[in-house]
Amino acid sequence: MANDNPKSGYDREYLGVMRRVRILVGLLVLVLVVFSLLVGVAVPQDDGMQPDYKRGRPVVYLRAARDFRRGDPVVLRLPDGNAAVRRVVATSGDSVDIRSGIAYINGLAERGSYSFTRTDPRPEGLSFPLILRSGELFVLGDARENAVDSRAFGLVRADDILGRPLF
Repeated sequence: MANDNPKSGYDREYLGVMRRVRILVGLLVLVLVVFSLLVGVAVPQDDGMQPDYKRGRPVVYLRAARDFRRGDPVVLRLPDGNAAVRRVVATSGDSVDIRSGIAYINGLAERGSYSFTRTDPRPEGLSFPLILRSGELFVLGDARENAVDSRAFGLVRADDILGRPLF
């Protein structure tokens, strides 16, 4: 007598489980790809944004963020290749001047609850005053005395920002 269904019940159950596993693995890969396109993780290697962002603590950031405003923290690559978090203090069209330990943005002393130390220019850095062109950002660390920021490495193109920290 010919058997129309040569597979045993065990074989059918095994195939059903394997199909579910393949679907779950496919969904997991899809979620990971979407996650990696939208979100990144950086580990700052300096203390330039103490106390909010500490050296060695991972920072999750949104890659899609492209609209940066004064006061926003951003994740970027420093000239040495390490990731860092810095704060945008000036954007396209703003003027920046640093004198007597104070940063002046558009002629007004920078006021923010994020920095309590002096802002001094770096001898090897930019000359002040300056005006930012389209697409340029001026970033500073909150812990100004420890931060490598725009005072040293210059203006940052908005396109070169990795993203905005989520928390």
